[in-house]
Amino acid sequence: MNPERRTDVRILYGDSGQSTRILYRQALMANGYTSLREFDTLEGFASLLAVVQPDMVFMDIDMPGGDAISLVRDLRHGKLGVNPYLPVILTTWEPQHRVVKRVIDAGADDLLVKPLSTRILLERIEALAWNRKPFVVTSDYIGPDRRKADARRDSTVPLIEVPNPLRARLQGEANDTRVMKKAILEANAKVNEQRLRAGAFRIAFVAQQIVPLYKTQTQPDETTLGMLRDLIASTEDIQRRVIGTQYAHVAQICERLLVTARHILEQGKDIAFDPSWTKSFDLLKTLGEAVLVFFNPERDALELAREVAEAVDRYRARKAAQAAGRLPEPTDVPA
Repeated sequence: MNPERRTDVRILYGDSGQSTRILYRQALMANGYTSLREFDTLEGFASLLAVVQPDMVFMDIDMPGGDAISLVRDLRHGKLGVNPYLPVILTTWEPQHRVVKRVIDAGADDLLVKPLSTRILLERIEALAWNRKPFVVTSDYIGPDRRKADARRDSTVPLIEVPNPLRARLQGEANDTRVMKKAILEANAKVNEQRLRAGAFRIAFVAQQIVPLYKTQTQPDETTLGMLRDLIASTEDIQRRVIGTQYAHVAQICERLLVTARHILEQGKDIAFDPSWTKSFDLLKTLGEAVLVFFNPERDALELAREVAEAVDRYRARKAAQAAGRLPEPTDVPA
């Protein structure tokens, strides 16, 4: 890598403190990164993102003007900017578990704790260029794969190598924007395919839990209603993603599922299970299984149903262990 190419790297960075921004600028420019744009509010970030089209972003999570972590999630889900795969580093003064979990769930590449050494920042930028983690896609997550080796080895969820504009710049490969756009579109197709499969599994997983919960409760509690909202959100996401794909016909099944789920949710805690609701509850489970089969045509339906049942059993066992205090408390910072 030619260090002179660092001048081509477009970095967008933000912090509410002017002295901090000056420190960042001085450190970056001293190391050859000169294509810099800064911001001090999250509105500034959102407006600059489309104009600058940066190769990487780093910013503090506590800037005014919104929720930085939610903006990162929007970026990863293609709701903000033109490249969902931008390398993103976040900074914070307070790395409590709640904050760290939100950062991880949003799909950021890294979280740095203040007071921040500029040497550490520069090392992380280089690491993102040359050793960035591949992405993993689930029903509610798009971002770097942070699983431990054992979990990754036992998983069937594929890893996706996503476009890395930071590395492309440093290698002198980013001059033709058409190449990067093509890479982004190809990655989007892979992400969308995996997202559809994961979302379908999520729907079947949640539907299988909701039915017995409703049948055993005189009134649904907030946990049960939350599961129903989760099912609706996953179904809406699939319905949006199948437009213009080979799975467009699945939108009709999703609509039937949504009509049923929304009708049940509208009743809220006023609903009491009785035999007249049997068909509605069972329809949720049947339609959830149908969506799962559609997105896994090469798989046996009974095998898929068994996987869903096993996932439900593991989930319930984990919740029981947490309730009994047998699982360790999470630490405030990731390993």
